[in-house]
Amino acid sequence: MTLTLQFRDAISVRKEIAIRGESIAIFCKRIGINYSLMTEYLNNKKYPSPPTAKKIAKGLDKEITDIFFV
Repeated sequence: MTLTLQFRDAISVRKEIAIRGESIAIFCKRIGINYSLMTEYLNNKKYPSPPTAKKIAKGLDKEITDIFFV
């Protein structure tokens, strides 16, 4: 069984990154994920694995369930 993790609100995630003074590219470098994949996650074209979702959530000081539907 594959767990699908989709952003609850991708626009809010983009805003949260911007509020921290980072571009999406800088955010991705900081947390160690691929920029191209992150844009696909934000556009709901692909979905992150649980470890990647954890990196994204941790990078925003959130819990996975705060920003993803599980």
